[in-house]
Amino acid sequence: MSVTTVNSSAAATRPTLIFEDLAAGMRMSQVWRAFAWDEMQNRYRRSVLGLLWIAAAYFIFVVGVGFFFTGFSSATTSFFITYVALGYATFQFLMGNVTDGCQVFTSSASWIKSAALPYSIYVYKSVFRSLLTFGLQFAMALAIILYLGWRPTWHAVLAIPALGLFILDAVAIQYLFGLVAARFRDVIHLVGAITRLLIFVTPIIWVREEQGGMRGLIADVNPLTHFVEIFRHPLMGAEPRQLSWAVALALSAVIWLVAAAAAARMKRRLPFWV
Repeated sequence: MSVTTVNSSAAATRPTLIFEDLAAGMRMSQVWRAFAWDEMQNRYRRSVLGLLWIAAAYFIFVVGVGFFFTGFSSATTSFFITYVALGYATFQFLMGNVTDGCQVFTSSASWIKSAALPYSIYVYKSVFRSLLTFGLQFAMALAIILYLGWRPTWHAVLAIPALGLFILDAVAIQYLFGLVAARFRDVIHLVGAITRLLIFVTPIIWVREEQGGMRGLIADVNPLTHFVEIFRHPLMGAEPRQLSWAVALALSAVIWLVAAAAAARMKRRLPFWV
C-alpha cells in the first residue's frame, strides 16, 4: 500500500470530519433553508389550512388529552393542560428529530448520488423543518396557556439555553441516525416502535411529581424526562432539577462524540448505502 493511499484513508476517517462537513453546510444556508421551506409547502399544498394543519393537529391532541386525562391527576385543569401543552411540543421536537434523522439521507438519495454537496445540508434542512414545525406548535401552546391564565416569570429565560441545547443536539442526532439507518434499514422500524412507547413512559400526559415508586424511577431513568423538564419547568415558573441539566449535558456530549465517530467511519460509504 502506498503512502498516498494510507494518507487518504486516514484523512477520510479523521474525527473532525463531521465538523468540517457541518461548517461547509452552514456556509450554504440559503440552499437548505430553501429546501426546507419548499418541502413544507409541498407537504400541505392544495389543503385549505396549509401549514396551519400543524398547529391544528397539535391543538386537537392537547385539548383531547386535557379533556380525558385531567381527572386522573390531582393538579388543577389549567396546570395539567399547560403541563401537557408544553411537554408535548417539546417531546414532538425531540423525537421528531430522531425519526426524521432515520430518513434524512435516504430521502435525499438522488441528490447525494448526483451532486457534490456537503451531507450536512440535508441535516440542516431537516432540522430547520423541525424548527418550523416546533415554532407553530409552540405558538399554539402559548395561545392555549395564555388563555388559561399563564403568565411568564423570570424563570422563563432558563428555557432559552435548553432550546439552544435541543437545536445543537438535533444536528448531531440527525447526522448520526441518518448514517446508521442508511446502513441498517431496520433502525427506522425499531425507532418507530420505540417512539410509540416513549410517549407513555415520558411524563407528557401524566405529571412526574405525582408519581413515586417504580413509575417515578422509570421517569428518572428515561433521558427524555430530563430534556423535557429543562424546557418545560422554566416556562411553568420553576427551576429544573440540577440532575436534569446534568443528564442532558452528559448525554449531549455522548451524542456528539458518537456522531463524530460514526461520521469518521461511515460518511465516505454513504453514497453506496442510500
